[in-house]
Amino acid sequence: MDLKIKGKTVIITGSGNGLGRAIALGLAAEGAKVVVADLKKQDAEKVSAEIKTAGNESLAVCCDATNPDDVEQMVQKTLEAYGDIDILVNNVGGGFDTGFVVKTSIDIWDKTIELNLKSAFLCCRAVAPVMMKNKKGRIINISSVSGRQGEPLLGPYCAAKFGIAGFTQVLAKELARFEITVNAVCPGYVYTPGWEKLAQLLKDAYPSHAAKSLEEIFAERVKSVTPLGRPQTAEEIASLVAYLASEEARSITGQSISIDGGIFMN
Repeated sequence: MDLKIKGKTVIITGSGNGLGRAIALGLAAEGAKVVVADLKKQDAEKVSAEIKTAGNESLAVCCDATNPDDVEQMVQKTLEAYGDIDILVNNVGGGFDTGFVVKTSIDIWDKTIELNLKSAFLCCRAVAPVMMKNKKGRIINISSVSGRQGEPLLGPYCAAKFGIAGFTQVLAKELARFEITVNAVCPGYVYTPGWEKLAQLLKDAYPSHAAKSLEEIFAERVKSVTPLGRPQTAEEIASLVAYLASEEARSITGQSISIDGGIFMN
């Protein structure tokens, strides 16, 4: 299938490692010009170098996606380099430094909402006008299975990811007349640095997990809640993102699409 994204310019936030890196490499392999944006400049440059080594175009940008000035500078650098923005992937997220709601501090709540939801808002607000002017574009927000159903110990994270679903629907309706689609991808269990933090949280919270390794906790969790009985890979998520970014998905908008092995079914 020809996804027809060759030559398109894509910004991917939080793409210096983990899932974001896989998405960046996946879209680059389809011929997209990839702006690797990450809070850690060294990580962004490393992924960008990987893309260039493979013979594709890329730009590394250091950006705090929760900072309006940084986001605006990211957009300007992209326009200066490539003249356009066709695709935005809001991948920045995380925040597992929490626990039971009654023990969650206001600071943790605010930081988690800011990291997951405010970042998507700021990037969409900055990029959408470029797409509106051109009357074309794709926006893909990375949510989570935790944005489809509540998870104990993840109150702020679930609230933020549920917020992504509503925000996606609103933006999809507002931008539809400009031929801009907006969708959310909801991964299940992918063993990323973020999941390592969650495994540690579970290990600390439940005595039954105390003697287990983080990998064992992850594997047991996946098997207990996933009908397919296996985790997802970052590459699988990247493939879905690539499809939603393509012309093949031009009639899909306002959707939160699960890729979680069957955990959430609707």
